[in-house]
Amino acid sequence: MRRGILIGIGAISLVAAFTLANYSEARTLEVPYQVKDSDHTFEVREYGPRIVAEVEVTGSREKALSEAFSTLAGYLFGKNSPRSHVELHKSIVSSTSKEKLSMTVPVTTQSVGPSTIRMRFFMPPQYSIDQLPVPDDKRVKVFELPSQKFAVLRFSGSARKDNFDRHWETLKKKLDQKGLTPTGDPFEAYYNPPFTPVFLKRNEVCVPL
Repeated sequence: MRRGILIGIGAISLVAAFTLANYSEARTLEVPYQVKDSDHTFEVREYGPRIVAEVEVTGSREKALSEAFSTLAGYLFGKNSPRSHVELHKSIVSSTSKEKLSMTVPVTTQSVGPSTIRMRFFMPPQYSIDQLPVPDDKRVKVFELPSQKFAVLRFSGSARKDNFDRHWETLKKKLDQKGLTPTGDPFEAYYNPPFTPVFLKRNEVCVPL
């Protein structure tokens, strides 16, 4: 009897997580791109100019990822100042002037040193660089990326580094088969909130071409 109840609770939890994951994805805007080549889980994509908020954090992988995410989320959800106030050198900004920005996927991470993580949030496309608020945390940099082309391999599962490394090796083999040459270092792209079941997660390893 008790086992049946536990199984029932587990099933309900799974359905709830599945529903929340799909609801979250439906409400979250994805950075647009054009597919130039596609082969199962592999794609060559072309992205137009887009604006990012970026931070670099040093520490263990788990600690750096957590701190980087909370720092960028803080900027997104109100730890910022209107650009007009900053440009006019006004020292007092009321809490009501703080701006909340919509979440856009993916969130990207990249190792830029033995213990340093670079994380980027993409800004909502309706904003120009001049319209975005200024981060209160000076570690956060907001700037525009140029148009770029990437090779991308999609995979599910956890965000562990060994999972990423394994799929990076697969992507390198795919690039060799297609005669494509990377022009930079690989990075990770993540699309789902933490409560998404692992087997439903959309992760990607990406490298510029």
